[in-house]
Amino acid sequence: MSNAQNIIAEIDTFLDKSMLRKSKITKQELINFIEQKWQEADKEKYNIHQGSIFIGRMINEYININDFENMMRWIVEMDAHSLSKKHPAYINSYYNGECCLECGNEEKALEFFKLCYAENKDYIFTRAPFCYQFFNKHLENPKELTNKKDSDEEGFDIIFELKYWQDFFKENEKLYYNLLDEDGEIVEKPTTDQQNGLEYLQKNQEIILRNLLNELLKKYPDLQNIYNYSEENKQDFMPDLKGIQDFLDLLTPINFYVTSVIKEGYPYIGFGFSCSWDSEHGLGVMTHKDRIIEIAGADIAFDTWTAEKDLK
Repeated sequence: MSNAQNIIAEIDTFLDKSMLRKSKITKQELINFIEQKWQEADKEKYNIHQGSIFIGRMINEYININDFENMMRWIVEMDAHSLSKKHPAYINSYYNGECCLECGNEEKALEFFKLCYAENKDYIFTRAPFCYQFFNKHLENPKELTNKKDSDEEGFDIIFELKYWQDFFKENEKLYYNLLDEDGEIVEKPTTDQQNGLEYLQKNQEIILRNLLNELLKKYPDLQNIYNYSEENKQDFMPDLKGIQDFLDLLTPINFYVTSVIKEGYPYIGFGFSCSWDSEHGLGVMTHKDRIIEIAGADIAFDTWTAEKDLK
């Protein structure tokens, strides 16, 4: 009987623990754990989708410490995974070349890029600029390159400072927010009502956060029952709490959305958090002024239907 699924689950849990705010797991301990567990798993690990994610994680870990030899060893593991076998060879060659270039080995990167180019002459020029610019210098007839706008520039992420929130969560990072139009699309400039909401949030940030955490504290026992962590993992991911201060180690505010749903001249605003008990879906809270409308997964933060339902 295969042991791969259970070992993949162990790795997943360990990774989740390493990302907790209170985690003391070092990068080297993380690398050592995955190395050991990966060796223990049988060949079925190459057929499990999550396995390819762990391989990619290890490739990046070794790139970050500039360990080319181990990075290449994990690239071989990626090539052995069933997911890689579903891709055209030129896609795998490009990926390998990008990793080699990031790890500082230009000679090996060029080797992979040439394989990619031989099979598909256009693909590399649709990928990361640092890769195709490097490769283009080695072509006998270099391609004329045009300046491309990074698609990540679209979206109008705007920085917003909530000093009380930063102090509470002991975070220096400012929050990003998006303004949503009537179709739920991100826009650049706030309406008068949305600007009212931003000003209200700035002036009332303490009471909003306290109301939010108090409401979450009431709901927390039900969430514990839903997630039903084992006694072994409960203390790490979803421990019993005495008060809102205990959320410090469990939550991190990420962003918020100012919707175009308006009530009494103020918009509904949704907040997104990462949370220890659900690294995949996170936590979302929809609010109106200092009133908490709903708490659910992170997608509730931009769910205008929830806001519109509250209007009725």
